[in-house]
Amino acid sequence: MIRIILQVWRWRTLVRELARRDFKARYAGSALGTAWAVLEPLVQFGLYLTVFSVFLGMRLAGRPGVGAFGLYLVSGLVPFMAFQEGIGRATGLARERAQLVRHVNVPLEVLLAGSLAAIFTRHGVGLLLVLGVAVVWGTVTPVGLAWLAGGLAILAIGVFGLALALVVAGAFLPDLVQIVGTGTTVLFFLTPVVYPAEVVPGAVARYLACNPLWGALQCFRAGLVGTPGDARSFAVAAVAAVALLLAGARVFTARHRQVPDLA
Repeated sequence: MIRIILQVWRWRTLVRELARRDFKARYAGSALGTAWAVLEPLVQFGLYLTVFSVFLGMRLAGRPGVGAFGLYLVSGLVPFMAFQEGIGRATGLARERAQLVRHVNVPLEVLLAGSLAAIFTRHGVGLLLVLGVAVVWGTVTPVGLAWLAGGLAILAIGVFGLALALVVAGAFLPDLVQIVGTGTTVLFFLTPVVYPAEVVPGAVARYLACNPLWGALQCFRAGLVGTPGDARSFAVAAVAAVALLLAGARVFTARHRQVPDLA
C-alpha cells in the first residue's frame, strides 16, 4: 500500500494532467465545453429538488431537522453516483487504455488515480451545488460539516481500494464490467438512497449497519440535510474502507504486472 501511494505521489503531475484531460474529454466537441460540468448536475438536481420538495411536497415526517425530501434524495445520490462511476470505470480501465498500458511506461496505479480524480472532481461540482442549497435552507452546521468530511474520506478510500482490485480483475475477466454494473444497480436499491431507512422492514433493517455504503451516505446526509450522525455506521464504514484499501493493494501488487499481457 505504501509503495502504491508513493508511486502516485511521485507521478502526481501526470495524475493531474490525466485527470484534466479526462475531465475535458467528457465534454469535447460541445459548444459549452466544461460548463456542462456545472449545468448537468444543476439541471438534474434542480429537477429532483423541485419535483419532490415543491410539486409533490414530500417531507420526511416525524423527523426534526430533516429538510425537504428532494434534498434528502440528492444528498444520497451524489456519493452513490461517484461510487458507481468510480468502480465501473476502474473495472474497464485496463482494456480501455490498452495502448497506454502495453506501450507506455506509466504505472497502472497512476492511470487509475488520474481517472478517479477526474470522476471525483466532476461529482465534487455537484456536491458543491447541493451544499450551496443546503446552506440556503439552513441545514448545514459545523458538526454536520465534520460528518461530511468523514464521509468524503470513507468514500475516497473505499473506492480507491476497490478500484485497485477491479482494475486488475477487469483485465482478467472481460465480463466483469457488466457484472459490476449489474451489482451496483442491485446495491442502489438495497441501500436507502431513494427511500428513508425507516421504511425498511425490521428483519432487514438490522443488517443495514453492515452496509458500509450506508455509513458513508449517513455522513453526507448529516452534513447536508442535518440528520444525526451515527457513530456505529461510521465505524463500520471506516473499517470497511480501510480493509478494502489493504485488500485492493494486495491484489493489485500480486497481479498488476500481468495486466499489459491481457489488456
